[in-house]
Amino acid sequence: MKRNNIKRGFTLVEMIIYIGFFAMLSIIAVNGTIVAMKSFYALRLTQSVNESATVALERMSREIRNAYDIDTTNSTFSTSTGRLTLKTKDDLGANTTVEFYVDGANQLNMKVGGVDNGPIVTKTVTLTNLIFRSISTTNSKAIKVDMTLKDSRTTSGQTSKFYDTIILRGSVH
Repeated sequence: MKRNNIKRGFTLVEMIIYIGFFAMLSIIAVNGTIVAMKSFYALRLTQSVNESATVALERMSREIRNAYDIDTTNSTFSTSTGRLTLKTKDDLGANTTVEFYVDGANQLNMKVGGVDNGPIVTKTVTLTNLIFRSISTTNSKAIKVDMTLKDSRTTSGQTSKFYDTIILRGSVH
């Protein structure tokens, strides 16, 4: 009987080819994971800014609609750090004020009846621009709000501009 010498295993060239192929697949997988993580982080920043803008604009809209007049002596219009003071009534029907302003930390804050209610946006979101404009006609008054928000968790940050125009319901004749 003749014995066949069958070699089993890989040659050195085959092993180098397999290692190279595995290295390429690993690099592609790692790069894909990094891109997915960066996209998720950017989405979180965008979502944070959009949610803060939604909350802030809804609160301002509600208070402006409920106001019967604008306190022009305590309001600052057409500047990047605007201040809006509204004349309104509390739950019992007594006259009070609601004020929106930017504090030293670039947070949008609210005061009701002179009492600070704190920031309206999340602490990671800052205002880079807040402009109030008063619009008056013979029949009504309105406020135009221009607001730029930035997520401050990164140096580049996610910045977005938001606009709204709200009519004071109490001012309609």
